Amino acid sequence: MKAIKYIFGAVLACMAVSSCMSDNEFLQENPKDKMTIANAFNTSDQVLNTLLTGYWQFEELYFPGAMGQGLCYNTFTGTDMVDNKYQLGAAQHMSNFTAAWSATLALPKDIWDKFYRVISYANLALAKMDGVEWASEEEKARIKAEALFLRGLSYLRLGELYGGVPLVLEYSEAPNDAYVRASRVDTYTTAITDLQAAYGVLPWDVQPDYGRAGKGAAGMYLAEAFLARGVADGDKKADFDQAVTYAQEVIAHHPLMTSRFGVRNIGATGSQNGIPNEDPDGNVITDLFVAQNIISPANTEAIWVMVSAPDYATFTANGGSFFTPTPGGRRCNTLGLTPALQDYEWADGLKQAGAADGPWKAFSAKYGGAMSPASHGGTGWAQVTPTWYASYTQWDNQHNNNSMGTDLRYIEDVTVKTEFMCCDENHSRYETKVGWNEIKRDTPELSGIFFPIWYKETPFDAWDYDANDPGFSFFGKYINFYRSKYAARTAEVYLLLAEAKLRGGDAVGAADALNAVRNRSHAAPFATVDIQTILDERGRELLYEEFRWATFLRMKPEEWKQRIYNYGMYSAREGTNPYELYPNTRRWAEDKSQIKFDLWPIPQTYIDLNTGAVLEQNAGWTK
Repeated sequence: MKAIKYIFGAVLACMAVSSCMSDNEFLQENPKDKMTIANAFNTSDQVLNTLLTGYWQFEELYFPGAMGQGLCYNTFTGTDMVDNKYQLGAAQHMSNFTAAWSATLALPKDIWDKFYRVISYANLALAKMDGVEWASEEEKARIKAEALFLRGLSYLRLGELYGGVPLVLEYSEAPNDAYVRASRVDTYTTAITDLQAAYGVLPWDVQPDYGRAGKGAAGMYLAEAFLARGVADGDKKADFDQAVTYAQEVIAHHPLMTSRFGVRNIGATGSQNGIPNEDPDGNVITDLFVAQNIISPANTEAIWVMVSAPDYATFTANGGSFFTPTPGGRRCNTLGLTPALQDYEWADGLKQAGAADGPWKAFSAKYGGAMSPASHGGTGWAQVTPTWYASYTQWDNQHNNNSMGTDLRYIEDVTVKTEFMCCDENHSRYETKVGWNEIKRDTPELSGIFFPIWYKETPFDAWDYDANDPGFSFFGKYINFYRSKYAARTAEVYLLLAEAKLRGGDAVGAADALNAVRNRSHAAPFATVDIQTILDERGRELLYEEFRWATFLRMKPEEWKQRIYNYGMYSAREGTNPYELYPNTRRWAEDKSQIKFDLWPIPQTYIDLNTGAVLEQNAGWTK
């Protein structure tokens, strides 16, 4: 099985000014007076490697970098789903829209840079395609389609987040200080044109080349792009109908997984890390997120996958280390989205003589004798934190249509852990579950970093971890694991279909599409749905997967702003006690209940550098 990651060791050597050639060819001298982009491309491999570098750039939106940090958190931080852990008085809380956000903020600039970097690689690959020889016209056509796919998806995201942006559709080395913004509708149209061209060429089956986009990915993002343009262009039903068509075609070729499958299914033999492969408590949701199942031919729901290194040996063989992400194979880790349980003390009255100060500050030999065993999700740093709404409220009977206890996405110790076992053998609570009400939370930071973990992101036992990964003694053993990420899967296509049906006037069809996802999860169906029902369902199904900011900003402001007021961890309204973070929202006294923007800011750096023309800032932003 070939995956896009495992040829990246060659990418850096073969990109731009070098070519992948035989030993004899390498030894033949053919000096150039000056090496430039214009004369550096001699083989089709170099064009392919330029394209792959564009993919690698895109992956940073899915995998954390060194020390568990990175752009991946920026896709949802500050929404109704997730915020960060820092002290309440600090400006970093992204739902504090008065103090944390500005036109000079790194977050929107980093995302802007990322997508334009992908566009530049796509344009470079497109510019050099006709100057090299290809093994076949089919290969050339596919590489061109993939470049158009990456460029189209980048413009879709830019249009969603920033509105109309400068359209750069050709590679150029000449400096330009006179960029102008296209309209938002034209930006979406550019994305649609590129994605349609890709859709017409790309194959449905990309299993031999996991990590590379196929027709299914192009179709899913076309459905999203038509939805976005339809809303921006005054609720154009024709665009919503197009979104329906593409979504249905993708669903027909990528059926939703509705029953158990893969290496942990009932009847599986053998074991891993001393734990049987057969997982009788699992369900179709856990099977979807087993590392080996994500890139399995049996998984029809996997439309586009960001491929992690499969194990520690492969990661390090490609130059990876704990502190350095590499193009040789991404590595997931448990740091950012797992609570820092080791920081907690017992609530008043629960400390006992001879025992540690907290339920997770001492571990018996049975549980590893060190910080945070695998059963607790490993050593977590809680760099970002799901809101109380994401963690608990959206799953209750009121919000989830009386599906508590039946929804497979929220089954304790199977797909979610809301409580964690006390591992201190000197405490009377040893080997019993401890939760929110039994821990001390007298500082805002600590009260903000206790939260559930989901199997989709963090393993629940040692079966998933690589026993050969050494970890670090000062962090604990269970830090890293190797699991690929879904960039596109069929459940999201159903939810796009539900939205397109709803916006197009087919309320019954909208409910049917949304309920297909709920039926798979054994959640009670909704009789009727509205846009808030769809956003709720996206939160339940796609937590940590969805680019939540892109979803919000492509919609109407009145459809998403109130959700942040209601559910954002640090609600942008006046309030009282800063220690009421969980379950009550922290209220920012300096903000009077208004999010003053409808789009992210154009980075001020580029406005200032664009001296040859006016690059207009979005409304609501100042320097």
